Amino acid sequence: MDQIDKERLELAQEISQFLAQAFLELDEGERRLMKQFGLTLTQYWALVHLENEDGHSLSELADLLICDKSNVTSIVDKFEESGLAERKPGKAGDRRYIRVVLTPQGHQIRTTLIAAQEHLLRMRFQTLDKENLQRLREPLQQLANSLQAQLKHNEVSTMIENSIEHIRTEQGPTAILA
Repeated sequence: MDQIDKERLELAQEISQFLAQAFLELDEGERRLMKQFGLTLTQYWALVHLENEDGHSLSELADLLICDKSNVTSIVDKFEESGLAERKPGKAGDRRYIRVVLTPQGHQIRTTLIAAQEHLLRMRFQTLDKENLQRLREPLQQLANSLQAQLKHNEVSTMIENSIEHIRTEQGPTAILA
């Protein structure tokens, strides 16, 4: 590895660590906020994603939340018990799938939760002025888009395989446990 590649790797590692730390700190703050409302963070994001009147199927909601459909089923069960959401037949009465829609109470709590989360976010980001936030936005958006595309196009699996092969080549077959 030449010096330029080495410096690029060190920068990437440092940025990855900063992003991971920032994510964990933001996530924990939001988790604590939602706990005040008796919700988990996943339940909050489910409410956020159920914004339109057509709602989502359980599979769509699972994809949006990046979780298993069985997790979504338990979330929706709790929403129904609390009067926040209800299951309805698919669009135009299609009974082959069920969609989840918010009740008026669900929309009201959703609005309240989003306002609370936005207020918390403003307070947590107050150390950065508008110009710094704007400078961060574009490269972070490019990175997020690139990482999302890599997952969507199954490129990450290939990258993982290449990483494993690289380690085996450099350190021998016993370097990898499984």
